[in-house]
Formats: sequence, C-alpha cells, structure tokens
Amino acid sequence: MNTMNSFFSQLKKETQKIRLAAPERERMRLALDAAMASSAPIKSPIQPVPSPYFFAPRSLVPALALILVAGVGTSYAAEGAVPGDALYAIKVGVTEPAREALARSDEAKAALHARFAERRMAEAETLAERGALTAKTALALEENFSRHAAEVEEIVSAVEEENPVAAADISARFGSSLAAHGALIEALGGEGGEENRRESGKLARSIKERERAVAHAEREAVTVTAERGGSGEIAVQTFAKDGAALSASIVVRDADEAVLARIEANASTTLERAETRFSGIRGSLDKETSALVEARIFRIRELIGNFRDTRGKGSEKEKIQQALKDAATLDAFLEAQAKFRGRVLLPAPEIEMFGDEGESEDGNDGRGGGDITIPVPASLPL
Repeated sequence: MNTMNSFFSQLKKETQKIRLAAPERERMRLALDAAMASSAPIKSPIQPVPSPYFFAPRSLVPALALILVAGVGTSYAAEGAVPGDALYAIKVGVTEPAREALARSDEAKAALHARFAERRMAEAETLAERGALTAKTALALEENFSRHAAEVEEIVSAVEEENPVAAADISARFGSSLAAHGALIEALGGEGGEENRRESGKLARSIKERERAVAHAEREAVTVTAERGGSGEIAVQTFAKDGAALSASIVVRDADEAVLARIEANASTTLERAETRFSGIRGSLDKETSALVEARIFRIRELIGNFRDTRGKGSEKEKIQQALKDAATLDAFLEAQAKFRGRVLLPAPEIEMFGDEGESEDGNDGRGGGDITIPVPASLPL
C-alpha cells in the first residue's frame, strides 16, 4: 500500500510539471479561432440566471469577455509586443480596447489614450533602433497614434470648462511626452538603412507637429500681464492680438493656482523617476556623460525651485512648464538608454525655453549643433 501511495504521489508531482510550450499554446489558440470562425453561432436554449453575488454594468461585459477570451497570460505577454510580433494584434485589438471600455471618467479616458499614444511612439523607437521601421509600419503606427492623440485633445477640450485643472494637467503632460518621444525617435532612427532613417525622421516630424498643435490649442487669443495687489489677489490686464489693451481686468481664481500646482507636482515626480533611472545605469556611463546628466538634473531642479520662489508672478509661470518638458525628455532618454544599451543616447537633448527651432537665448546652438530644439507652447494662463 505504501508503495502504491508513493507511486501516485510521485505521479501527481510529475503531472504538475507538464506545461504546454508557447508555440503549442499559440497553435491551440489559432485552431480554436478557426473552429469558431467556421461555425455559425446559435442561440443557446439555456437562459442564464444573474448571480446575486456578482454585478457588472452592461457596458463592461464586452471588455470583460475580451479579457477572458484572450486569456490573462496571453494579454500580459502581448504588452511588450511591437508590430511584426505574433501577439501584437492581441495588444492593439483586444487588451487596449478592453481597457478603453473599462475607463469610466473623462480624465481616466484621456490619460489612457495618452498612454496608448505613448506606446505607439515607444514601439516606433524600438523598431527605429533595430533599423526595421518601414514605410508601411510607420504609417500604421502614425495612424493609430493620431487616433489616440485626437481622443486626448477632444476630451481635454470637452472637460476644460468643468475641470480646467485636470484638462491643463493632461495637456501639459501629453505635450511634454510628445516632445520627448519625438526627439528620441529622431535620435534612434539616425542609423540603419535609408528607409529606416527616412521613416524615423518623418514620424518624428509628425509627432513634433502634433506637439505644436497641442501647444497652439493652449494659447489664448490675448496676452496678459499680472500684478499681485496688497490683498493677495492678482489683477490681470488683458491685451488683444494687435497689442491694444482691453478695458476688462480679472482676478485669478484658485483653479489657476491649482493648475500650476499640478504641473509642478508632475515635474517633480517625473524628475524623481529620471533620477531613479539614472542611478540604475550610472555605472555603465562614462564620467563625462554622467556629469552632463547630473548637470541637467540640477538645472531642472533649479527651474522647479525658481518657480516655487517666485510663485504667483505671471512672468515666472513658464518655468514650471519648462521644468516638466525637460524632466520628461530626460526621463525618456534615460529609459531608452537602459533599454538600448548598445546605443549612445545620453546626454538628452536640450529643450530651449523660447522661440522656434534655432539658436538658444545666448546665441549658441547648444552642444555643438547636436541638440534637438523643440519649441515650448505658450504657458497656461494664470
């Protein structure tokens, strides 16, 4: 009896080790898909009775069904897929639509679409680094990216009056991300074949144009000058585009301060994340590159500090937006440097504070012409 028990115990242990290999699972999934596609669905005679212990809104049922059909493991494995990979269709055709369906608030939806747009840019970076960004793939990525970017802009526009803090925050973060990834795609696509270089450049320019569109949407039809009175309120004089002063003046609302506070918090959080990434790869960088990254971190921290010191002065509000943009660019380049260790991407390019592409304020062009200059949008109105 003991021998028999030992046999079954060992048999149980061995059977628990049996697993389907990834190719076998993929073949099984494809066979199931083919079988389901070849058979017309029929209505079941069984009428399900809703459980009193589980409730899901009707609008979420398709999303939950997609997750169950795809399988949690498959969906998770697809997260790192890029165009050309077997699981990429699951990523963009199943898991992302499911997440869209699960997003309830406007802010959550905008943040999610921004994340998906960033994914397309990250996928383009991976392909550009491999030298595999073709015209067909770049077009598909750009179309998907543009769809999500347009969703972000539409949602931001819709919620601006009701929740200006969230709208301005999402817009600022998304614009900063576009600037960072556009520069990164351009840097990564500089090598490889002719088609890879051409398509990387075209996609980087398209992303830059989108960033400019986001910046333009933030611009007001008037300019302002601000001055804080003895009561602590800031009187703002408005000017039309032709420079003529308008008769009205307004008082800055608490929401305006909240907008800048949110952007400041995001700039600080993004810089902290960049510093953590830097700590992780510092040992693989030479002393000169490490010193340049440290200088960039110091400069961004200084911008944040200057904003805090001059809080409430209209002429200083662009500092915190600049800090967010610089922190986002540095963070993106540090992440890419860790991912593509065979490429030299650091130090990250400068983002000039004023003007269009060209020279910086002091008349030079940055690091010997190697910088990528990205125009900063007009700052949010106080």
